[in-house]
Amino acid sequence: MTPSGRDPYDGWDWIEIRDSNGKRVTWDWACGNAHCGPHGATLIGVNLKKGAEYKALYWSDGGRGTEGRLRAEFDFSA
Repeated sequence: MTPSGRDPYDGWDWIEIRDSNGKRVTWDWACGNAHCGPHGATLIGVNLKKGAEYKALYWSDGGRGTEGRLRAEFDFSA
């Protein structure tokens, strides 16, 4: 879910997946379509190792040269 009141497309929001060592596995925009409104959603294609631990991070106001502002994070296993 996007942070309340945000349009992830207009705010350059993106989601990053890191492995247990903190290395980026993949990332993608929270919404790849113009004018998502607060209902932005995306599928992130990634090849995860079964049983391995990962962390998902939701960034806002990012860009090519900066991560932006961390809005949410959670740990999960594949």
